[in-house]
Amino acid sequence: MIPALDDRDDHILELLQADAWLTYAELARRVHLSASAVQRRVERLIALGIITGAHAQVNLNDARAHMYVFLLVELADDAASTIKRLARALDSLREVIEAHYVAGDTDVVLKIRVTDMAAYDQFVQRNFNRSPLIRRFKTLAVLRSLK
Repeated sequence: MIPALDDRDDHILELLQADAWLTYAELARRVHLSASAVQRRVERLIALGIITGAHAQVNLNDARAHMYVFLLVELADDAASTIKRLARALDSLREVIEAHYVAGDTDVVLKIRVTDMAAYDQFVQRNFNRSPLIRRFKTLAVLRSLK
């Protein structure tokens, strides 16, 4: 069970989600605490597993062409061993940026980064088309980011 967070914890999390590069001093200024108090709170949030990492946003218009694709994956079955096997397999795939086990019609949602649709096709052929773990999947190619 995750311990209750107070308003300042919530505010720190909100600020870090918007900009993970904020210094403790800047966070402290914005939440009206000392930098050392903010550092202790952030370290506590990390220790509790609430903060699990920091990520860089990549400019989609950079010199290297790339695109994002979302895969909505339906697993062959809902056994815990199937989910674990898929998670291990995904760890070795550099194209997989995010992987989420979800509720609903889809079992797993993947965010994939590739150079183009031909690279995506190769990725799918190599990793998904004959996988005994996957019943079917649906592709959603990102046209542009809205945020």
